[in-house]
Amino acid sequence: MSSFSAMLLGGAFVLAPHQATLAQAGPAAEKLVFAAGFRLFSAGTATMHSIEMVDELGQVRLHITARTRTHPFFDRLYKIDDRIDLWLDPGTAQLRKMVRNINEGSYHRRDSSWIDPETQLLYANGDTVAISGPIFDPIGAIYHMRRREIAVGDTFQVTIFDGKQLRPIAITVSGPVTRTVPAGKFSCLAFLPTSLDGRKITKSGDLLRIWLTDDERRLPVQIEQRSNYGMLVLKLVEWSGP
Repeated sequence: MSSFSAMLLGGAFVLAPHQATLAQAGPAAEKLVFAAGFRLFSAGTATMHSIEMVDELGQVRLHITARTRTHPFFDRLYKIDDRIDLWLDPGTAQLRKMVRNINEGSYHRRDSSWIDPETQLLYANGDTVAISGPIFDPIGAIYHMRRREIAVGDTFQVTIFDGKQLRPIAITVSGPVTRTVPAGKFSCLAFLPTSLDGRKITKSGDLLRIWLTDDERRLPVQIEQRSNYGMLVLKLVEWSGP
């Protein structure tokens, strides 16, 4: 389960400069609620709240708060209570600042990362990393893909920053396919990341799949990832926004 939080809520995506052209930005305020669980039982919930705001420097940012929590019953086996706060460029979803409060079992971590766009330096966990293009955390990458022009058969070359190193990743788009989740039945496009360096996408395996609705909203309907406890599945329960 911890591998899911590390992949979805930690790390960062780096897209090549020629891939960074976006359509108009999406809704300024939105709430997404997911049921998180395995094939046979529910384990918890995940939420994403996004709203445009002015940061302490007077810059307009898209602020996203992502929470992942296990249910009380599952807490006795492996308790998760994670919170990630993101401040993104509202037009591109590029990462500007990330603060993480991770609590998974006996593992606890609090850290922050930020980017200086003028010097093109990423400051993360006491390290300084030179960057050559836009950087997206995994959630911000989903918001970015929701905004850009995407067609079936497209493959995007990306690099993941996991807090320690850069890794090359390819994301292939397929579909449309129909996904039925608690929020309803949707026609979706499927996004499949694959490793380009011969190593696993996460510590628990290579399988990570994301389905976005095949319409202007590009709602993230379902996310699947192999974890230490089996196939972890997030399904959209409800959403609100303009």
